[in-house]
Amino acid sequence: MQPLKQVGSIFLYVLGGIGYLAIAAIIVGVSILIKFAALLLADKLLYTILIIGDLLRGIEIIELLNILVFAFIGMGFGIATKLLPPKYSRQISAALLIPIVPIVFMSTPAIRYNSWLDKVAESDNLSPTETATLTNSFLKRKVGVERFLGYYVYTGQFPVIPTKQSEMKDLDSFEKKVNSRFVQLTGVAPTIVSWSMRVCFWLIRIFYFCIAVIATIVHFREGVRIAGR
Repeated sequence: MQPLKQVGSIFLYVLGGIGYLAIAAIIVGVSILIKFAALLLADKLLYTILIIGDLLRGIEIIELLNILVFAFIGMGFGIATKLLPPKYSRQISAALLIPIVPIVFMSTPAIRYNSWLDKVAESDNLSPTETATLTNSFLKRKVGVERFLGYYVYTGQFPVIPTKQSEMKDLDSFEKKVNSRFVQLTGVAPTIVSWSMRVCFWLIRIFYFCIAVIATIVHFREGVRIAGR
């Protein structure tokens, strides 16, 4: 009977592990889907508001949703520990959450980057190859880095990124035009506005990431507590 019990226990653990991975995949997928839907709504409703829309885009106001998204992730992974061997359940979930939290967090700028490429291609009727060449050349010239990383660095210091080839070539005029909106809104000098945006936008990104981490940890512990009842 003892060998049969051991085989049964192993079978249950394997089954639980498969269920845990399935639930984890669903949680991550739903979280990214929520962020994607929220971003679409923000682009249509919030970021189109005159002057204020650019500011809201710059401070990535939609990232406040991280409180709910990462609370959902933490709670979900915490409850899912019930499917794992009790001795290692918390360690396994914590090890998975370490890469998952930044991946889900960075899904928003990744979505925005791909949306930007689509807008550039549509504006000038470019092929994917031409779009990649144009955008990479622009980002390399402006921030010294190409592709997604270059996009992330640029939008960390300026709220609006050009979507037309003519705007990328005459970037000074484009940035002055955008800056003038903030000068009009705040009443301070353009130089101060530019430096303030660079500092504030990066501090805001760090703040949002801290929110994501804290929300995940707090709700993961709560999920583990619920699973242990």
